[in-house]
Amino acid sequence: MPNTFVIVNPHANRGDSSHQLDAGLQALAHSGLEFEIRLTEYRGHATELAEELARAGAEVIVAAGGDGTVHEVANGILRAAEGKEGVAATTLGILPVGSGNDFAWGLGLDRGLQDAIDRLRRGHTRVIDVGYVEAEGEQPRYFVNIIGGGFDSRVNIEAHKIQRLRGFAIYLVAVLKTLLIYYRTPKTTIRFDGEVVDLDMLMTLIANGPRLGGGFLAAPHASHDDGLFDLCIVRKTSRLDMLLMIPKFMKGQHLDHPKVTMARAPALEIISPEGFPSQADGEVVGNNVRRMKVTLIPQRLRVIV
Repeated sequence: MPNTFVIVNPHANRGDSSHQLDAGLQALAHSGLEFEIRLTEYRGHATELAEELARAGAEVIVAAGGDGTVHEVANGILRAAEGKEGVAATTLGILPVGSGNDFAWGLGLDRGLQDAIDRLRRGHTRVIDVGYVEAEGEQPRYFVNIIGGGFDSRVNIEAHKIQRLRGFAIYLVAVLKTLLIYYRTPKTTIRFDGEVVDLDMLMTLIANGPRLGGGFLAAPHASHDDGLFDLCIVRKTSRLDMLLMIPKFMKGQHLDHPKVTMARAPALEIISPEGFPSQADGEVVGNNVRRMKVTLIPQRLRVIV
């Protein structure tokens, strides 16, 4: 069997990236790399394919799609590595053709498809940390970029409903829509590094990477390989204040806002009897999570950069 497989999400970026995908795969074929293609057919299929391939000994699995495809492929690779210490045996590659591509951006894979293909051909790698989330009533999963609870996760739900827009505009409109129709701030307890924080929570982000939502620098100092999450905890504030905060989040200039607490920790627990929506790498974890534990696993996944 070849040592490289490409898992393709034909519906990436709402299907608008089909021409870009075709061009990218043709360029990849001309690069000299030998690979086989696997097409996803439904949500979660990339995880199943990646786990099967990783268990069969695949050396490299490339996720061709957006953050959701990367999330699924990474989960498959990491599931196949469960019970084994150290770095997962299978390396993750990325062909970024989604609407956000936040994880790829955080790794410097933001210079277009040809550059991403050149990097795949060169094969230089970086070993990164990953997160593991256990949400009450939901299946545990891994994540590579950012997991959130509250406002951001509702934005993610609304973004998936928008069909006519593309790219960052999707997320910006979803933010504005969420401000109008959803503004819950459930009473919440957050525990990390021996601290206990009780608050009316607008949003909590646990970041392994700096960006989410196609352009919001929620944790501008986050690093994928420093052994710590960057935490962004936002307390209840007015709709107007949140509206004014949006451009600050886009530029990573919200860090000193009085309603924002930034911290760093290798693990965190969120408890809220009222429940909150949660997303990981843009994929829904749960719509009404009451308890969630998030743990960092250091130096676990090798990624081609």
